[in-house]
Amino acid sequence: VDLARNPREMVFFGKITFLTVALTPLPTPVRTMTLPSRLHRLESKGLLARPRPNVYVLGTVHIGEKSADEAALLIESVRPRAVIIEVAPSRVAKMRRDNEAGRSPESPPLNPAADPNVALLSLPALVERGFAGGGIGGILFAALILWPSLLKRSFTADEEANTLPRRNEFAAAVKAADTVGARIIAADLEMDELIGSVSRALSFSEWCKLAAVSAEEQLGLRMVDPIRRRRGESITDWADRRRSIDTARASRSHGKESSAAFSRVLVDGRDDRFAENCLVALDSEGEQPVVCVVGLVHLDGVVERLQE
Repeated sequence: VDLARNPREMVFFGKITFLTVALTPLPTPVRTMTLPSRLHRLESKGLLARPRPNVYVLGTVHIGEKSADEAALLIESVRPRAVIIEVAPSRVAKMRRDNEAGRSPESPPLNPAADPNVALLSLPALVERGFAGGGIGGILFAALILWPSLLKRSFTADEEANTLPRRNEFAAAVKAADTVGARIIAADLEMDELIGSVSRALSFSEWCKLAAVSAEEQLGLRMVDPIRRRRGESITDWADRRRSIDTARASRSHGKESSAAFSRVLVDGRDDRFAENCLVALDSEGEQPVVCVVGLVHLDGVVERLQE
C-alpha cells in the first residue's frame, strides 16, 4: 500500500502500530539497589556473589555470629521474594519455634554434645540410622564420616560456646525472611536421603580408599582438609581462616582428590540442588530478587551453575 497517496491507510496503520506498542507487556524491570558497605566488602572478599542480576548468593561458615549477621543484613537490604537455604525441609519449623522463643537452634546436621562421652556413646545410634538409610554403605558413612565429625566437635563445643558462640546463620535467614515476607525454600537433603545417596554412590573399593586417606591424614602422611583446625590454632584465628574463599576452594579440591565420588554427592550434587531451586524461584517470582544462603564451600559451584 502506498501510504503517501492513501491518507486513510496511513491513519489506519498508525493506529495499529500504536495499539501494538501500547498492548505489548513491558519486561519485568531488574531492581537496582545500593547495598550496605559491609555487603560490598563481602563481595570484594568473594563471600557474596551476584551471578544473575536478581540473584544473590552468600557463602557462610558454621562458626561464630558473623555469618548470621550477614545473612540477616542481606535479606533485610535486598528484601527478596524467596530465600533458598542449605537446610533440610524438616528443620525449618523447629528453627521458627526457636526464633520465636529466643533460643539458639542446634548446629546442623547433628548437634554435637558438649560432653565427649555422650558423643562416644552415640556411635550405635548413628550406625543403626546409617544401616536403615543405606545398608552397609550407610554404616560406613555413619562410622567413618558422621561419628568422627561429631566426636571432634564435642571436644571443642565448650570452647566455642565460651569464646566464639555460634548463632545459626540459617535460622537468622529464616527470621529475616519471615520479617520481610519472603518465601523460605529449604533446599538441602534430609539426613536419611544424604545417607542413601552416599551409600549408592560409593563402591566398596572407594570406601576402602577413603578409609586409607583418612588413616594417612591421622598419621601425618597426607595433608588434611585445609578447613580443619590446625594444631595450636586459636578458635578465633580458625574462624577467620575459614572465612576465606581460598580456604573453601582448597577444601573443595582436597575433597575431590580424596574421593571424587564422595565429593560429587556431598558437594557437587548439593550445589546442583541449590542452584536449581534458585532458578525455579526466580522463574516463579517473576524475576524478583532471590537470595541463596549456603556454606562457603558451595558458593563457587552454585554461582557456576547459575551462570551457565
